[in-house]
Amino acid sequence: MEHSENDNRRWVSGDHVIFRQIWAGKVWAAIPVTIVEDNAQLVSVYVRPGTEFAAPLCSRGEYLSVMAGREWSLQMLPWYGHHLWTSVPGTPCSIWSLWSESNWKHQGWKINPELPLKRTSIGFDTTDHVIDAIIQRDLSRWDWKDEDEFAKAIELGLISSDDAIRIRQVTVQVANDALSQQGDRLHALANWRPPSNWTNPILAGNWRVF
Repeated sequence: MEHSENDNRRWVSGDHVIFRQIWAGKVWAAIPVTIVEDNAQLVSVYVRPGTEFAAPLCSRGEYLSVMAGREWSLQMLPWYGHHLWTSVPGTPCSIWSLWSESNWKHQGWKINPELPLKRTSIGFDTTDHVIDAIIQRDLSRWDWKDEDEFAKAIELGLISSDDAIRIRQVTVQVANDALSQQGDRLHALANWRPPSNWTNPILAGNWRVF
């Protein structure tokens, strides 16, 4: 099933779509995912371990410099770990539920600041904002993650100083709200499991389409 960007229809649970990270108007990563929920209140997708996705072959220490150079090639790489990504349409953050690959041991949640999801004919596009906030499994606190990479992204001009302030403010608000008001929802996300009949999505040949 495909949709135009302005189509009012929604994907249905079990559909395979492509979730893309975009930088400088180019595809940085293209990840085949399975739709869990797609409605006016929530978009939720699942990424399965072993899923083959397209991304640059570079280390964590290199990737921001590669982005700043605006030239990269994509290779097929395997995905590790179970991930459930949930996002309220129009909001600049998603919440990732994280589990170990081998035994579904819950590892906590990640607040992922990003551009609001853009619906495309093949799935969804966004742009990641580098820094994250990690919510502990016992909901006792949250902590910043990748602050050093965020500082480097600002230094390289990938993120402006004004945008950096806004990104931090939004992340703090979402993380605090999650801890104070969404404990039941977070636990429900942690207890989620995919239906046993779901298969691994495959990256379709149209993943470069804009």
